[in-house]
Amino acid sequence: MAFLVNKNALTAVKNLQSGWQRQAISSQLGECYIDRFVIEPGLSIAYSRYTPTQDLIEESTIEKDSSTLSLTYGLEGYSRYQAKQNNTEDFIFEPNYTTITTFGNSSGKRVYAANKTTSQLRILVDGSVFKRYQIPFEFQADKIPLPRQHQHIKTSKNTQHYINRLMHLALSDHTERPLEKNILVLNLLSEQLERLQTNTMLEPQSLGISLGDEHKIAQARLFMIQHMSQPLSIAFVCQKIGISESKLKQGFNAIYNTSPYKLLLEARMHKAWELLTSGHQVAQTAYAVGYEHPSNFSAAFNRFYGCPPKSITSSK
Repeated sequence: MAFLVNKNALTAVKNLQSGWQRQAISSQLGECYIDRFVIEPGLSIAYSRYTPTQDLIEESTIEKDSSTLSLTYGLEGYSRYQAKQNNTEDFIFEPNYTTITTFGNSSGKRVYAANKTTSQLRILVDGSVFKRYQIPFEFQADKIPLPRQHQHIKTSKNTQHYINRLMHLALSDHTERPLEKNILVLNLLSEQLERLQTNTMLEPQSLGISLGDEHKIAQARLFMIQHMSQPLSIAFVCQKIGISESKLKQGFNAIYNTSPYKLLLEARMHKAWELLTSGHQVAQTAYAVGYEHPSNFSAAFNRFYGCPPKSITSSK
């Protein structure tokens, strides 16, 4: 059974070195905390690391004048955000993926699995920043009644370089170049805003995808991730969700910039890496991520990562 907490479960803010502040959930629930650093008014970074001792549901309510754009970089583990409204899709946050979302005044919950570490780096941008830099953005919170995901794509090598440097500065209290955090954050923000304006990030409706199909495509993606231990086929997923294969493929390409097969493969490989590094055997891992034969899993893992799964278990 999942343990439910809300913002009242967070301890008082604790000041860390060099301007960082930490909020944490009771240690009885595991090691779960968020470190925040304000770059400038309306622009901040947050590093979260959650390792709950049981399944954890963290409720949150956002009430503010301006909406917030969140750039989330998945570092380790998986989490899921569910808006309070039943007609909205779940947002999945996963390793090596960049997710851009907009939040107005809204309520929802984040879901974390027991005994699994989930860490993420977020850049949080309020509407005042867009106004100050004269960047077009709908920054009134009441104009964005529902959380919205604008982008969920594999983190590029260039972006990963910025993130690694930013994480080094954040975790090591590096002070020899005091403006570097600010510069890295602005670089990441500029990079992602530019991507949102490219043709590959056009609104689904402008590509002939209806709102109903967009919702089904999101459902299909979530279904595939939640049922990756089963021998899924695209035809089976389409039958369960009620969408044609052509629309599913078109939608995945438009919204996620990938194919259903590639997204499922990446989800399985990321989960496999997580299981192997936590001590699971190769055969156990193969069955857990939907492979009937461990030899087929080993071959797929080797193609994906460039090393056999046994090398991961033997290094433990």
